[in-house]
Amino acid sequence: MKKLRQSSRAKAFTLLEVIIVLAITALVLGAVYSLAQGTLLLADDVRRAERRDARMQAFATFCEHLLAELPANALLTLSTTQKGGQYLTRLELEHVRSPFDETPDCRVVLFTQDQPGGGLRLMLTCQDSSVVLFEDLAECEWRVLPLGTQQWASFWSDGGTHPKLMKLMMAQAGGEASERVFWIVPAAAVEVTPTVR
Repeated sequence: MKKLRQSSRAKAFTLLEVIIVLAITALVLGAVYSLAQGTLLLADDVRRAERRDARMQAFATFCEHLLAELPANALLTLSTTQKGGQYLTRLELEHVRSPFDETPDCRVVLFTQDQPGGGLRLMLTCQDSSVVLFEDLAECEWRVLPLGTQQWASFWSDGGTHPKLMKLMMAQAGGEASERVFWIVPAAAVEVTPTVR
């Protein structure tokens, strides 16, 4: 009988061994949960970055289309004001097609507003319609390169002519800053005179 008791004791686990196994199991499950949660957070960050980049690319394509098809009679005005530590830009295009329904001879305005909590909001207005394009911008500033100069300017109000290049500097909150340069088709036909050698 004594031998039977000793053999059954040798086969059973002690309370200390069970507690150690449960502690190790809890640590492994905690590590697996942390790893899974970190992976999900990383996937969410990647999706947010992809959406942000896609929105920026779509806006750049929109601006390229808008500026490449400026009619000869289009009027372009650019103004920049400083409010606090931010620059607020206002780009007005008159006698252009509506970006909403291609209606001719419209007035399109792209402008930034400062947000109460910080940052910028980019708005698009055309006729009586207004759309918020971005609400989370850290920077949004237009610059023009006038004909005959080699310096970017933040103002333009030359009635009948267009600048040859425009630059858009944008950065969303938490994202990298980007610059896009747009070529503007000359408002009037440019005469090219051949050079005689």
